Amino acid sequence: MKKSFILLLTSLFLCVVSFAQTAEQDAIKKVCIAETQAYNNFDYDTWASYHVQSADEQLAWNNPDGSFGFQSGWDEISNSMKDWFKTGKKENPKDSNDNFRFIVHNDIALVSYDITSQKADGKITKIHNYETLLRVKGQWKILTVHAYADYASSK
Repeated sequence: MKKSFILLLTSLFLCVVSFAQTAEQDAIKKVCIAETQAYNNFDYDTWASYHVQSADEQLAWNNPDGSFGFQSGWDEISNSMKDWFKTGKKENPKDSNDNFRFIVHNDIALVSYDITSQKADGKITKIHNYETLLRVKGQWKILTVHAYADYASSK
């Protein structure tokens, strides 16, 4: 009887831990998706609200011509995004996100996931994101984004 009780308690504990991890992952996933949506909407204030906004922040991406871009520090990233949102071409893509993979340890999370982005002209581009998030005052915030698009996949 005692062994059955201990087994039951252990099972309940594992269920609670498993649920907590899933809730944590869901919270992180929501931040990643909402930040991308704010970026696509050229909504600087909402986009910025999902970021840590520190000197440690990093952003990296590749370009269709094979080159890449990299920015470090919130001041550089923030100023660049403000300019982009003023001058860039808003395309309103329809994004779907899947294949999320998480590593969560205390107040830091590493996540990778795929984005399938369809533009108004019907072209689809596959993107793979790697993001690092920190829990700041109970909220998950993005510290780094490395986004790699497979431009050859654009059809």
